[in-house]
Amino acid sequence: MICPECGHKIEDGSKICLSCGCKSFSEDVFNWSELPPMPVFNKLNSDNSQEEEETVNSFFSKRIKGNILRVFTVFIEICILAGVISGIYVWKIKNTSNTVPDAQNIVYSSEDIVMMLVRNRDKWLFETPVDGSSACCFIDMDFDGSPELISISYDDRSVVTKIAAFRIRSCALENISVNYDESSGFFDIKNNLSLCYAPDTKEMLYISTDYSQIKNQITTTLGCFYLHENQIFKEYFFSETLSDNKYSYNYYDKEQSIHAITKQEFFKYQKDLAARLTDLKLKYEWISGSRLEDISSQKLAALLLRSYDSFSYDSSGLALQ
Repeated sequence: MICPECGHKIEDGSKICLSCGCKSFSEDVFNWSELPPMPVFNKLNSDNSQEEEETVNSFFSKRIKGNILRVFTVFIEICILAGVISGIYVWKIKNTSNTVPDAQNIVYSSEDIVMMLVRNRDKWLFETPVDGSSACCFIDMDFDGSPELISISYDDRSVVTKIAAFRIRSCALENISVNYDESSGFFDIKNNLSLCYAPDTKEMLYISTDYSQIKNQITTTLGCFYLHENQIFKEYFFSETLSDNKYSYNYYDKEQSIHAITKQEFFKYQKDLAARLTDLKLKYEWISGSRLEDISSQKLAALLLRSYDSFSYDSSGLALQ
C-alpha cells in the first residue's frame, strides 16, 4: 500500500510507514495491484510485438527493395555508357585507320600521271621507225575507270611494227602483255576504233581493222581485242583481200580458223555482227607524230593530258541490255 502522508510504499503487512512513521490509514489506500498496466518495451512480452515487427520488417523490406532497384538502375546505366564509349572508340579507330595515307590509298590526279609519263618516256614511247611514226592513246581496257596507256609504232605502210600496253597504278607503270607477232600484226588503233557491247556474251569489245600488205596483195581484216588476265588478246571476224584487182573473202570461226566465203556471205556476216553488237560511242584522242619522242616535255605533257581526259563512252547503252 501507499502512505497517505508521504506517498512511499508500505510493505505488505506493516502498519507503520518507515519513511514518515505515519500510523493512520484510510480505506481508500492505493495498492500497487490496482495500478493500470505499465507499457512493456520488451517486444517478446508485448501484445503489439507482432504488429511492430511487421511494421519494421515492411519498412526495411521497402528500403532494401529500393536500394536494390537503385543499384540495378545504376548498373544498367553504366553498361549503356560503356557500350556507347566502346562504340565511339571502335568507330574512331576504324575511321582513323582508313584515313591514314599510304601508297595504295593516295589518289593521283591526271596531272600527276602525265608528269610521271613525261619523266619516263623512254619506258613506254617507241623510237619512230624509218619513214614511219609513233603514237599512243589512253583507253580503259578493264573498265575500272582508270584508262590504260597504249603505245604503237607504224612503218611507212601504216602497218603496226610494235605495240605495248601499260596499267597505271600508284602513279607507276605496270606492263600488260599483248598478243602480237609480226606475222599477224595488230589492229590499227589510230583509225576506226570503236567500243561495242555484246549482249549475248556480256562482253565489252574494242572493234577495229587490221591492214596487211604483201607485194600487190592488200588485206583488210575486221576484228576485236580485249583484256583478259593481264593480257590483251585479239580475234578476227572476217576479211577482204584485194589481189590482182580481184576480191576474195574469208570468215574466222571461234577457233580462228579461216574459211573462204562468197561476197554475199561476207555482207551477211557484216549485217549479223552489226545486229549483235551495241555501239557505245567511244571518244578518245590519239597522239601521233613522226618524231614524237623528240618533242619538248611541255608539249608532250599537254598532249598526254588532253588524251587522258578525253576518254569516254556512252554507258546508257549498257543499261538497256
